Amino acid sequence: MIEEKRKIVELSSQQLMYLRNTNFLPTSLLRIVAAAKPIREQRFQLHVPNDIAEEFRSVFTDRLAKVGFKADYEPTSEGKVLEELIDRFFG
Repeated sequence: MIEEKRKIVELSSQQLMYLRNTNFLPTSLLRIVAAAKPIREQRFQLHVPNDIAEEFRSVFTDRLAKVGFKADYEPTSEGKVLEELIDRFFG
């Protein structure tokens, strides 16, 4: 039996709220976000297989390309959140 590699992703309450209120995550990823477990005040964890973490990163990267930068290539506030999420779900 091959054990699936999993990633533990720690999120702040603000990051979790952002993810729960997005309109760009597919339903399958929203279900995972809804299952986040509190670990301490204002902190939550997701336990996801590595391939699902990659799926999150891909969706975040697509969103970042659409809304993440101002005309001068400075990150928007949403862009900063997305960059942080990409880092948190990285391998």
